[in-house]
Amino acid sequence: MELLIPLIAGLALIWLIGRGVPWNAKLMTVVVTLAVIVVILLLERNDLWPEAFRRR
Repeated sequence: MELLIPLIAGLALIWLIGRGVPWNAKLMTVVVTLAVIVVILLLERNDLWPEAFRRR
């Protein structure tokens, strides 16, 4: 649940912002957003995330 709720909220926000945008641009936005989320999660899980940004 810790990952699912922010992911759904982010995708809903992308959908709301991109309502007038062509489908290929929406798809690219979703792909880039998910890639950023995955990179951040991998960095955090492998202790490579900067100490200043870690949750306490």
